[in-house]
Amino acid sequence: MDEGQGNGHAERMQRIAALLLPNEKSPADWGEISHLDGKPCTKKIANKFLICCLLDWQMKSDLAWRNGIRLVEEILGDPDDVWKAITSVSESDWASRRDEYKLHRFPAGHTRLWSIAWHIGDNYDGDARRIWAGKEPADVFRRLSVLGAGEQLSRMIVGALRDCGQLEGTASDVKADVHVCRVLGRVVCGEPVKPEMADQLTRELHLADPWRLDWPLWEIGRAFCHSRKPDCSRCSLISECSYALKASAQSSAV
Repeated sequence: MDEGQGNGHAERMQRIAALLLPNEKSPADWGEISHLDGKPCTKKIANKFLICCLLDWQMKSDLAWRNGIRLVEEILGDPDDVWKAITSVSESDWASRRDEYKLHRFPAGHTRLWSIAWHIGDNYDGDARRIWAGKEPADVFRRLSVLGAGEQLSRMIVGALRDCGQLEGTASDVKADVHVCRVLGRVVCGEPVKPEMADQLTRELHLADPWRLDWPLWEIGRAFCHSRKPDCSRCSLISECSYALKASAQSSAV
């Protein structure tokens, strides 16, 4: 890539970022923790938030959160230490209750809650707040990864805590899920990209804080940039989108 091409790419990335950033404010509701206006949360609220986030993997978010709340409040009876309640039965007993509890579409989404609960009880005294209290986003991400939350969910949790005023810090990465990978890939490259490339692209777009792009990218993917029959005419990125421009050119040539 020569200097002219490099400058052209950088300028285009700046234009794309400028189209996304005005919509960065997420209206996402992370449960009770969203309504504290940054005030410290209770142990119960923090634990419920984390359980719901952990279930928000490979399934619709609203269903994951309903199931998380149902687990804590109805199935377990809203205990003071929900992690201790989960590990009050053996790991095999917990796994056997998947069909009864119906928390997750995949067995791993149900069974891993037990090992994570054990880890939180053993290392954080059953209090999720101790994972992030007074820590930097990078440290919280590392701790969540060690728990077994997974890279992308760990990013989402860090970003959600920042949005809710429970975690201070100036930068964190997007959750490179299917929506983000599809939108970014189509806009910049003309086709969906893998999470690793999505990470690189969001850092190019806004190195100071890639997380600011998470909500607008996700919302475009959910609302307009569908995997089949995307509604490009309603998308704010259409003027810079490689996929849309190619589709328009092909339509004109017919």
